[in-house]
Formats: sequence, structure tokens, C-alpha cells
Amino acid sequence: MERLMEQILFELKEMRVDLNEVKQGQKQLESDIRELRAGQEQLESDVRELRKEQKQLRQNVQQLQTEVMELRAGQKQLESDVRELHLGQQQLKSDVRTLQKAVAELQEGQVRVEQTIDKLSQSIIDNLAPYFDQITQHIDERYEEINEKLHG
Repeated sequence: MERLMEQILFELKEMRVDLNEVKQGQKQLESDIRELRAGQEQLESDVRELRKEQKQLRQNVQQLQTEVMELRAGQKQLESDVRELHLGQQQLKSDVRTLQKAVAELQEGQVRVEQTIDKLSQSIIDNLAPYFDQITQHIDERYEEINEKLHG
């Protein structure tokens, strides 16, 4: 039980670390998006200034937009992963509660079994006592008979 609790606590710590990493990644993504947007604005300014390179600059802008969409899709995936982790964490908490109840029930059952064993042991001892008395008496009688024959 203690080992299970340690495992669960370890996994919870790992989930927190993962969540922090996801948050850090999200901040980085937002920073990247801001940088990409700033780059896009610079490109648009260059397009106005350099008409000769218009075709190349449009391709660059298009590429940046694709990257932003991919980053947004990645961010949505990360948000989905965070939701799944929260659900998993809730399930783990529920499982821990269930296991704690099961352990308590097992401990109660063990106490009842031990009590039953004690009762059965005492009952067996109580029921065998007359037989031991008879066996002891029989041995004593046979000993007396043999002793009388040896001395007589």
C-alpha cells in the first residue's frame, strides 16, 4: 500500500513537472508567434520598399503563416494533452480512494479471519482435551499392568 502511494505521488510529481514543461513550452510558442508576427511585419515593409523581390517575399510570408498555423495547432494539441492529464489525474485520485477502501476492507476481513482461526483453534483444543485425558489414562493403566507383571 505504501509503495503504491509512493508510486502515485511520484507519478503526480512527474505530471506536475510535465505540466510545467507544457506551460513553459506554451510561453515559448507565444514568444515565437510574437517574433514571427514581428518578422512578418518587417517582410511586409520590405515588400513595399522592394517591389523587385515581391514574389520571394510573398512566399516567405506564406511560409510564416503556415508555421503560425502549425504552432497554433501544436498549442491546441498541448492544451488537449493538459486536459487529458487532468482527467488522468482525477482518475488516479479516484483509483487511490478505491484502493484505500479495498485495503480497509481487506484489513477488516483479515481481523475476522484471525478471530475465526483463534476460535477454531480453541475449539479444537477443547474438543481434543478429553481424548488426551483418555489416552493418558490408558497409558497409565498399561504402565501399571506392565509394571505389575514385571515385579510380580
